[in-house]
Amino acid sequence: MRKLGGLLLLLPLLLALNLLLTKGPPVLWTETVQAGPETLQEVYTKAHPAVLGVEGPEGTRGTGFFYAPGLVLTAYHVVAEGGPFTLLLADRTRAQARLLGFAEPLDLAVLATEATPPAPPLPLETERRPQAGEAVLHIGNGRGQFIAPRYGRVTRLEASPSAFLPQGLVETSLPLAPGDSGGPVLDARGKVLGVAVAIGQTEAGFRSYFTPLFGRGEVLLALERGERRYWPYLGLRGPRALTPELARELGLPPGGVLVGEVVPGGAAHRAGLRGLEAGGVPDVILEVNGVPVNSFEDLLREVRRHQVGGRIALTVRRGGQVFQVEAVLAPFPGR
Repeated sequence: MRKLGGLLLLLPLLLALNLLLTKGPPVLWTETVQAGPETLQEVYTKAHPAVLGVEGPEGTRGTGFFYAPGLVLTAYHVVAEGGPFTLLLADRTRAQARLLGFAEPLDLAVLATEATPPAPPLPLETERRPQAGEAVLHIGNGRGQFIAPRYGRVTRLEASPSAFLPQGLVETSLPLAPGDSGGPVLDARGKVLGVAVAIGQTEAGFRSYFTPLFGRGEVLLALERGERRYWPYLGLRGPRALTPELARELGLPPGGVLVGEVVPGGAAHRAGLRGLEAGGVPDVILEVNGVPVNSFEDLLREVRRHQVGGRIALTVRRGGQVFQVEAVLAPFPGR
């Protein structure tokens, strides 16, 4: 399994880093930093007026694009902190938008606006899989540049680099940065293959990832109808692997995942779990549905095999007692 360096931290930090990197007015990109195929440069010229910036109350958050009149596609994590949402269009005008629907497990969201796009909406490619080695173009707002082109190639299909990210992503060499999240990844025909959602360092070098749109036409229609799909959560903050060192410090047997803070109203709270933050002897989760877990990533992976409303059996150690509890999974408390 490949080590991913800072990949896991990038999604939670995207908004903060984006604010640091986008101070001042956005600058429209007028020259190519990295030469791309001539065909993709032509695609950029035609496509970039349909791309836009997505802003929240605190300022710039990321990128989006028109894919139909009045409809904007972006990454869910760009809008997850809530609105109101403002769109900065290619002609520098601003328009209000509202969230229609989202799929957190795919990191996709659809916004509605009454604004008229400065150019025709971008066509989506939902019937063709991306191909390894295929040249692609991304348009986004990273590095303080406004609707800028980035060129690269597809390096791997069906990539699932972390339990913290959507599964089945497409890995690319596109040199993306915070602020590019939610931007379109286009092929040589000018069709959108997917939406940029993550970046990170791997053993093979820097890589970026997008959620593919292949086979997801019905998903988008559901989001337009207002469907809102969340990841399932136990409702824990700060769970940690109970390493031998930490076990010695706490006077507990090693192994399993130490429960940190139990969030009120969450699945773990309703199941009666006790966290380290509450004082006393904290619970340690040993198994999920009989599968041993020894890290937060193990725990997350097993929980995310299920959906909101699903029931899972947790094997828990509390001091010298080992027992099972049932937890009913829910969105993260407060959402």
